[in-house]
Amino acid sequence: MASVGLRRIVQVISSVLAVYFAYAYVQRHRFTNATDDNGSAGARQAVEKVFLESWEDYVERAWGYDVFNAASGRGHNFGKKPLGWMIVDALDTMMLMQAHTTDKQHRKQLRREVKRCEAWIRDELDYDMDTEVNVFETTIRMLGGLLSAHHLAETLGVGTPSVYAEKAADLGARLAHAFTASPVGIPYSSVNLRTGAAVKSPGMGEASLSEFTTLQLEFKQLAYVTGNATYWKLAEAVYTPFFRENDYPAAYDGIAPVGVLPDSGKFFSPAFKIGARGDSYYEYLLKQYLQTREPLYWKLYQTTMAGMEKHMIARSIPDEYVYIGERYGTLHGPFTPQMDHLVCFIGGLYAMAATEGKPIAKAEQQSWWDRERAQYWQLAEALTYTCYRTYQETPTGLAAEISFFRVREEETHNSWWESPSHNFFIKPTDVQNLQRPETAESIMYLWHLSGDSKYRQWNWQLFEAFRNKTAYYRHDGSLTYTSINSVVAEGRTTPRDNMESFWLAETLKYIYLTFVDEYDLSKIVFNTEAHPLPVLDPEELARRGLVTGWDL
Repeated sequence: MASVGLRRIVQVISSVLAVYFAYAYVQRHRFTNATDDNGSAGARQAVEKVFLESWEDYVERAWGYDVFNAASGRGHNFGKKPLGWMIVDALDTMMLMQAHTTDKQHRKQLRREVKRCEAWIRDELDYDMDTEVNVFETTIRMLGGLLSAHHLAETLGVGTPSVYAEKAADLGARLAHAFTASPVGIPYSSVNLRTGAAVKSPGMGEASLSEFTTLQLEFKQLAYVTGNATYWKLAEAVYTPFFRENDYPAAYDGIAPVGVLPDSGKFFSPAFKIGARGDSYYEYLLKQYLQTREPLYWKLYQTTMAGMEKHMIARSIPDEYVYIGERYGTLHGPFTPQMDHLVCFIGGLYAMAATEGKPIAKAEQQSWWDRERAQYWQLAEALTYTCYRTYQETPTGLAAEISFFRVREEETHNSWWESPSHNFFIKPTDVQNLQRPETAESIMYLWHLSGDSKYRQWNWQLFEAFRNKTAYYRHDGSLTYTSINSVVAEGRTTPRDNMESFWLAETLKYIYLTFVDEYDLSKIVFNTEAHPLPVLDPEELARRGLVTGWDL
């Protein structure tokens, strides 16, 4: 009886604490109305608050570590020494917030944290480590983050540019060994940062399409910053082998399989996907054009998007949500109505292709505006709407990792969650939310390019859901934010015990920039990890000998 009574007391105390923490959370987060007279400033302050809560919890419990198990409050590194995964990835978000905040206390906190990060990067971060790293992830997060910090330190006056330039040059030189290890120039998937030994991926050693074609923005910017054209040449040399070996793009209508053998360039995988392993190949074709104005990449983007519309775009039943599916075997093979959340970057990409970063009203007045660009804009709106609906229709207001769209009226899946509109399903294995940025990214682009206030409302709704459902109170009352196990479970969410660095680097940044009134998208290009890099002047590039070195 005593043990039963004790258990009852514990249950009562736990219930009281749960109510208290919920009440405390609501009081700390009196949700700002993003459409009131002070909407954009109030919204920015709210996003800054969640960023600082997330960041300061990391600083207190896992400072310097690459991985932050947020719910348990622990951290660890990928190797013997830290890569700066959380610190470098999050830094430029703090720089942008510091530049745009109207809250004096937040500005003071952000300035302090930028200085803390810069000191750590200068004094502690050392890439001379006997550690094997993934070339793609390290490039987009660390090299991209350092180059972005260098750019913002120069243009916003929020740091010491040379600190970031020197670290970027050191890291880039180490990553370059992955390119030179391959007989045809397609980099191996991993490289040891000390020895330069490059390693293929496990199994057949194939390279993912999206990995070796998502290094170009960073290495071209590195070539510009360092004056070393080798980085430029290495980055663009990856294309010729797989174009030549496979009669690509002609034989594939521009849609490439997601696997490539790095020693020959031959296609390996029979999967055609715009999600995992394929996504940022298409992204970096357009973004290289926007970064450098090299016309070859615009031509390639046009070719791939024509193939996209022909083979990959479909509409759901009953409401014709526009989505991008997958094909296997051949481009005429079975169509799978599955769309990864990763695909949701595509709305923003189409919007930038239509406008080149100009407001849509101005873009429509340009000499280059045509039916193709108008079609890109229509797809941008339609695909972004679909991605928004995958949030709005779940019980948590958050999207799952993967959605399956209805293709037949009579379609049923007994164990799958079905959306209230009946347009899509979520499998039990795909219900998690990792605080991904892609939908917020596209909505941010659509807001700045259209000025339509509904897009601010959409990202505000996403933000409210994130800070409500991914907030986690530990037993000691401390607050953090973490990925969650299910977006369709009713009631309280359960944590996955991980705060991805892209929560700080991408998701909160894109939401934040939605509420920055003036942000010129024609002057910068975001890499695939949301690190803003400057648009480069073609004449200056030509003077430096940084020009396209290949053709179809």
